[in-house]
Amino acid sequence: MAFSQNARRKYGRPISRSALLLEVDVRVAFRAGAWVSVIVLAAAAIEAQFRHVFTDDYDTKANRLYGDNPDLHWLRELRNEILHVSPPGTRSQLWKVAGANLRLTHDALEPEARRAVEVMFQSVYRRDAP
Repeated sequence: MAFSQNARRKYGRPISRSALLLEVDVRVAFRAGAWVSVIVLAAAAIEAQFRHVFTDDYDTKANRLYGDNPDLHWLRELRNEILHVSPPGTRSQLWKVAGANLRLTHDALEPEARRAVEVMFQSVYRRDAP
C-alpha cells in the first residue's frame, strides 16, 4: 500500500481496509455484548493491519509478526483458544467460572473483550505502533 510521507505527516498512518471493516463489526458485537466475537474480530483486525500496512507480509505466523508485544501475544493466544479446540482438562483462559453456568462464563469474558478492543485501537491507530 503506497502512502506518501506528506500524507503520513498530515493523516497519520493508513488503515487496512480489512481492519476497518472488522473494526465496524467489533463495535456492533461490543454493543450486543457478544464478548467472544469481540475478541476474535479484534484479533483479526490487528492481524490485517500488521499484514497489509505494517509489514506487507502475508506468510509469517502472527506470533512472529508481533515481536515482543505482550498484549498482542495475549490476544493471539486467547483468540486461538476460542478457535482451536483443546482436549478436556486443558487449562483455559475462557472458562473462568466453575460449573456449567454458560451465562456466567460468557459474562465473565467482558473484561477480556474490553482489553481486546483497547489493544486493537492502540495497535491500529496509534501513530507509534507497532
